Amino acid sequence: MFKIIAYLCRTFNTITMKKLIGIIFVMALMLVSINVHAQGKKKIKISNSNAKELVKKIKENPNAETLYLFRNRLDSLPEEIGELKKLKKLVVSSNRLVYIPNTIGELTNLEEISLKNNNLKSLPEEIGNLKKLNRLELDHNELESLPESICLLENLEYLSLNDNHLAYLPRYIHKLQNLRFFYIGRNRLLELPVSLGRMTSLVELNVAGSGRMLVVPDMQECRSLERLYIDRTTMFDVSFNVRSLPRLEIIVVE
Repeated sequence: MFKIIAYLCRTFNTITMKKLIGIIFVMALMLVSINVHAQGKKKIKISNSNAKELVKKIKENPNAETLYLFRNRLDSLPEEIGELKKLKKLVVSSNRLVYIPNTIGELTNLEEISLKNNNLKSLPEEIGNLKKLNRLELDHNELESLPESICLLENLEYLSLNDNHLAYLPRYIHKLQNLRFFYIGRNRLLELPVSLGRMTSLVELNVAGSGRMLVVPDMQECRSLERLYIDRTTMFDVSFNVRSLPRLEIIVVE
């Protein structure tokens, strides 16, 4: 480019050169503008809007990496959500969601999902396709069960399910071997799976208010466990020697 400009300087007079440089500059700005328009915004933030507006934003910003949807009174996400192939963070808190489309399983670059404060009763099996997912927040919903596929989220480190209607946890929940923070307080659990004691990466576990006379299984293999939240009705399996985990702090929640 510099050689071309130098050559032009020797060939044309000063006035002609200034005009030419001006034209080149304007063309460069146009190319940048076209490129930015084609890519769209990396972050989409919508509030007080509707589903139609959301679909429009998705179409306009196919390369978005972050999508924030606060207080939009949405009862579902559109199928078009699956078009955001580069999406890394999805926040749909404080809406009225009762339905998550199967196409969410196409968002394989997702690292974080927050669906707090909605009316969800279930999740699609396709959520198990999100292998890069690191954080999943589902507090304050109406979840009655979790799909078994949630146990396939091998990179999940943070799972929060406080204030739901869960009676059981998935049978293979222990496959979440990278899970460090697990919150299942204030549910309707009838039991805790014995395999919980094989989740060796756990740092925090909250079972307070999850069910009367709930029995915490033997957690002696969970050497990283530092904080365990329980309530006054929580009991411990007879084989669980709490003293075997010297770093463990047991916190009784009233």
